[in-house]
Amino acid sequence: ERLLLDLFLSASPGPEVLNAGAGQGTMSTRLERLGYEVTSTDVSDVAVEVLRARLSGPVAGASVIDLPFDDESFDGALLGEVLEHVEDDRGALGELARVLRPRGVLAVSVPANPALYGPSDEWAGHVRRYTRAALIEACTRAGFTVHRCLGWGFPFSRLYHRHVYERYLDRHGPARLGGRHRPLVAVVGALLQADRLFVGVERGALGYLLLATRP
Repeated sequence: ERLLLDLFLSASPGPEVLNAGAGQGTMSTRLERLGYEVTSTDVSDVAVEVLRARLSGPVAGASVIDLPFDDESFDGALLGEVLEHVEDDRGALGELARVLRPRGVLAVSVPANPALYGPSDEWAGHVRRYTRAALIEACTRAGFTVHRCLGWGFPFSRLYHRHVYERYLDRHGPARLGGRHRPLVAVVGALLQADRLFVGVERGALGYLLLATRP
């Protein structure tokens, strides 16, 4: 999430921002603290209730393929781990292009490498994982100009995902780790921060971060 935010901010977006598929609202909270006027959406009724309780900005229950906003309503938009859940990903990107103003900024994160599709994707409801070429093509066909597409998650996130997280899912399902696991979670979290040094490394990437603008 922090990597996606840094990429988004690098393009100096205007003040009115859409966070589509906002989930628990952590990204929207970060953006609000930075002074952005954030509108958040999610298709889940439960998520919408959480967002309305946590955020000061507008919240709407809506699918990313049918956004309830006028054309050219926003200066920027984020799709953090959303596209992989959507059957019609190109339709979703077309909706983002519609609601963004000219030169509006789009930042996207998705899981990488279809060969890695496994238990964690099934638990999360992922339709697909992306190749770099497929992600860029989907954005380009929706009318965006792609400026950067960076691999992330090498090497520790990739190792953790394959050899720890997926094995845990196989045994226990998507349960949250209890209090006795907190020291382990802290150590793993610190270790995964080292992956920030390798953003842009294509080989072994766990996901992609993409920055684009609407012409």
